[in-house]
Order: sequence, then structure tokens, then C-alpha cells
Amino acid sequence: MVRRVPDLAEKGERIVRTFTRMATVALSTAAAATAVATVSLPAASAAEVSAAVTCQTGIDSRGPGGAGRGHTWCTGKRVYVQTTVYCDNGSSSKSAWLWEYSKAECQYGIKAYKVSYATRT
Repeated sequence: MVRRVPDLAEKGERIVRTFTRMATVALSTAAAATAVATVSLPAASAAEVSAAVTCQTGIDSRGPGGAGRGHTWCTGKRVYVQTTVYCDNGSSSKSAWLWEYSKAECQYGIKAYKVSYATRT
């Protein structure tokens, strides 16, 4: 069986589609972040969130079907951590609040391009 190699024009079109999709996701995420920023949290919840903790993050492709995973390690920080992984198809996934380590996964076979986290005491 002979595999057809895409020509440069096809590759260029795929790159443009990918960047267009990424820009659309970025714009919709920015709009959602602006909407979320206007919501005020109750005093108890705001006090619980710990912004001063610095943790280590990492991305791998060892999930189901080579899916991307985002990891956050807050070893010794004595905090709960929630990991968010951003996937190539425009979706994102959050982990549960877990003690000092958490992991979030993209859907089957979808790669990850970014990971973020939040901590609370």
C-alpha cells in the first residue's frame, strides 16, 4: 500500500485551520475568563484559596490512546491542588481537589498543550 504524502499547500491549509481554531479557543476562553472574573466569591471560599503556593507542572502523552495528561506536584506544600489541562481539540479537563498532587487527562488520543492549577488550604 502506497501512502500519499500531503503536498505543501495541504500542510499549509491544515496549519492555518489549526491556528484559526486555537485563536478562536483563546478568544472564547478570554471572554469566559472576563465573565468569571466579575463573579464574586463568598468570603470563606476566597480566604481558602492560596495564591502564594508555587508547584511544579508537567505534560505527558501516556493517557489512553496517547492522550495528553497534565500533572501538578505540590509536594510538601500542605495544600489541595486542582489541575486543568487544555487539549488540542479546544476542550479542557479539570481534576478533583486532591492533596499535593493531581492529574487531569484529555479525551482518548487528544494531545495536551498547556496545564494550569489552583491551590487551596
